[in-house]
Amino acid sequence: MRKPPFIQQVILITILLFIGCQNEHEIHRTKETKKRVVLEKTSKKKKVLLVGIDGLQIEKISNTATPNLDKLLIKKGFSGGITGTTSEQKTKSGPGWTTILTGVWLNKHGVPNNSSSHKSKVKSVFQFIKEHDNNLETASVATWSPIHDFLRDQLQFINYKHQGGSDDNAVKNSVNELTNHNPDFLFVHLDEVDGVGHSSGFGSSYNSAISRADKRLGTIMNAVENRINTKNEDWLIIVTTDHGRENSGYGHGNQTTSEKTIFVGMNKLGNAEFNNYIGTIPNKDFNGIYGNIAQTSIIPTVLTHLNIPIKKEWQLTSTSLIGEVGAQKVMMKNSNTLYWHASSSGNIEIYRNNQFLTSVNSLQGYYVDTALSKGDTNYTLLLNGQTSSVTINNTNIIAGLDWNDFINNKAYFFRDDIKYVRYNKTLDKADSGYPIQTNNSSWPGLGNYKNLISAAFKWSNHKGFFFLNDGRYIRYDMNTDTADAGYPITVTNQNWPGLEAYAKKIVAAINWNNSKAYFFLNDGTYLRYSITNDKVDSGYPKLINNSTWPGLGNYGAKITAAVDWNLTYCYFFLNNNTYIKYNKTLDKAVSGYPKPINNSTWPGLK
Repeated sequence: MRKPPFIQQVILITILLFIGCQNEHEIHRTKETKKRVVLEKTSKKKKVLLVGIDGLQIEKISNTATPNLDKLLIKKGFSGGITGTTSEQKTKSGPGWTTILTGVWLNKHGVPNNSSSHKSKVKSVFQFIKEHDNNLETASVATWSPIHDFLRDQLQFINYKHQGGSDDNAVKNSVNELTNHNPDFLFVHLDEVDGVGHSSGFGSSYNSAISRADKRLGTIMNAVENRINTKNEDWLIIVTTDHGRENSGYGHGNQTTSEKTIFVGMNKLGNAEFNNYIGTIPNKDFNGIYGNIAQTSIIPTVLTHLNIPIKKEWQLTSTSLIGEVGAQKVMMKNSNTLYWHASSSGNIEIYRNNQFLTSVNSLQGYYVDTALSKGDTNYTLLLNGQTSSVTINNTNIIAGLDWNDFINNKAYFFRDDIKYVRYNKTLDKADSGYPIQTNNSSWPGLGNYKNLISAAFKWSNHKGFFFLNDGRYIRYDMNTDTADAGYPITVTNQNWPGLEAYAKKIVAAINWNNSKAYFFLNDGTYLRYSITNDKVDSGYPKLINNSTWPGLGNYGAKITAAVDWNLTYCYFFLNNNTYIKYNKTLDKAVSGYPKPINNSTWPGLK
């Protein structure tokens, strides 16, 4: 029987009100639930475990049973900086672990090798954490003790540290720290895999070492899991290595694809920087390795998880692997063009040497700086609270002088940023503390003309000559270490017969085993000067080509400096930060040149 319309309306209204109340209740419940979920998420104490397994080649993980590594998301990365740039560093443990713990490459942290005499010049993750909140606890357990030596100015920021001993001992100390103390950041270094690689190379012994490292990792991860289950904590676990290995597995240290290849594993999903390979980068070297994760991404990832704001003044090299993504794969496309990849739109703020330069759309992907200055120029890109940085050295070597010092075997290089470097030829590296300013204290009588130097060479065992770009020259006494009185004077055909017409064109000069000297001019020609007869030989200038200078012909107009090295070799420096090694005995350039001037080829020169 049909109900009366009024009753139907009452029932309908009652039902709608009920449903409305139910929906309203559901909405409030959902909001409360979401609020509760958010509170639970944000109220968890953020903590980080960073485990470094020394010398573990990523490709060998699949050869072994690694149940604990298999719990992580593992991605390929690279170490060693970008070859041929200021960031290049050896694929060795010293620079590798220092980069991992500072977030920058060698050109900033200054640890070039495994010698514990070196120490980091920049802040480490420990200092970043403690300066943000001194109540946060940090801990470091390093089986290879030099890691702490490199950070010896940072040890005050570590609440608990242990070094040396075996990997098993490192695990024991780490578990004790996790079980009985309250670390907010714990770094653990395991060394056995690298040691076995050095002694046995790749093979069954190496694979067994990986399995043992994985078991140790599992023990530490279990201690973290116990904390997660019993405490209100949100742990980020990162596992990485400091370098790859050469193809046999024994050694490492060079710039090869295998040695540069590392990995980064996390227990978090990660962002676009972690998950996406970027193949659009301008540098395709080493099979496009630079499209992978940079070793420098680890520290910004740690800081992001700990909710520590990243400051642009830190000049961290890479964006985080979790959270918002900043500018990715920042590098120099050429001498004045910045390149980056962006996964999201927005404005990128660009800072040059910590000073605001400009703001551009992130999707633009490049910026041309038309006002480059001499010396190191650092660019920091700020996007989404993340920073990415790159440094370019825009200096040229403008003069080289072999010194009258056969015991210490030194050479001096002058740069167009008005600095010079004393270079130890025996050790093949710049002396500590250089470059320094060229002035009348460091070079008495030369300082007033430091802006004019265009070339230099040693005439005899105790006299050197500096040529200035205004057509004058200075005679320098190497025994008294001062310019001779009365200089500079103008180059004339009386004091340099045959050279006067070319005095303002000289860009390089070199003594050719004490019988001839050569002057190289800015128009790609050269003069041969007879030291015996003290005059320019007839028939000069001549064109620099592959007949007159085999292997140098294509670069005649690019020469900025030359330096005599020994009886067999000399070096030519070019205006694009490359150099050529020349064999004087064979009278031709050594094959494989030009090569870049960097910390591998000329340590400390630029």
